Amino acid sequence: MRLRVIAAGGGTGGHLYPNLAILEELANHVELDVLYFVVKGKIDEKVISSEHPEYRVISLNLRGFSRPLWNPRNLRTILKVLIEKSKIKEAIRAFKPDFAILSGGYVCGPVALAARSLKVPVFVHEQNVIPGFTNSLIAHFARKIFISFEKSLEHFPKRVRDRIVYTGCPVRVHGKKLEVPFDDFVLVLGGSLGSDFINSLMERVYRLYDEDTFVHVTGSEEWRERFKKFNHVVPYVYINGIHNFWQKARTAVTRGGASTLGEMMYYGVRGLVIPWEGSTGSHQLMNALEAEKKGVVSILREKEATPDKVIEVLKDLKKKGKLMRASENPAEKIVKEILGEIR
Repeated sequence: MRLRVIAAGGGTGGHLYPNLAILEELANHVELDVLYFVVKGKIDEKVISSEHPEYRVISLNLRGFSRPLWNPRNLRTILKVLIEKSKIKEAIRAFKPDFAILSGGYVCGPVALAARSLKVPVFVHEQNVIPGFTNSLIAHFARKIFISFEKSLEHFPKRVRDRIVYTGCPVRVHGKKLEVPFDDFVLVLGGSLGSDFINSLMERVYRLYDEDTFVHVTGSEEWRERFKKFNHVVPYVYINGIHNFWQKARTAVTRGGASTLGEMMYYGVRGLVIPWEGSTGSHQLMNALEAEKKGVVSILREKEATPDKVIEVLKDLKKKGKLMRASENPAEKIVKEILGEIR
């Protein structure tokens, strides 16, 4: 069986990687041709061109809406969307896809509208507890809406809830294979672009606590150089193939991004989560609270995250040890649902 799929979801790793997890799992079941719409200059353009050269990629000149939504600058944004929509529609018509899989970010809006106008079935995955603006709109005409947290259901309109399927957040397991030269470490992540707050906090922790090995993804070369002075810290700017490290990590220190929490739950890694206070609608805190209910994470708010408190939580998590790894990747559940719909 061969399928032609259009995809979009990016701007951040939180939108991109769950979508790649779905596509990579789908490729295990069928022959796949993919047309991926990316945002020019963003992480989705860079990663897909590097990791999936077999995908056809179309870069779009788009930007997100300014807040509040009635900001006059959004008139220019809407004009760009309308211009790019005609380009998208033409590409979709030529590609003749069987369906679209979208995972959020402003790039998905014009792609979804173009697909709908051409009667292409649309499937959408929402990573966060509180749906993003774009996914909330797409949900009104999507064939199926997949959610990472059960609580998301109450944040969608009642009339779309019969098309919502709780799956969890898809996790990449088919990416680049890497040798991880150590076991039983603390994995520190600040999101796909890094976090100065996490970096600064952990630098103070490292001065006080050297009883564990830390693998720290910094997001910048400057921070990586600063962490080299600590013998118990192994710094990386970015890890292409992070799933290899999740498999061997014991605990983690992270932000509250849904894809990161999904990886923690899938691999059974307990973690300390410090949600980013600036996230839209406090969605990182909401995500973390749901993971906390499952016994996977301990939460510290930014204002209470002192080095001593971080060390205290890490020692407690170390005593508790790892959880059991999940029996099924949410990406598998989503693929089964999609194939069941279109076959």
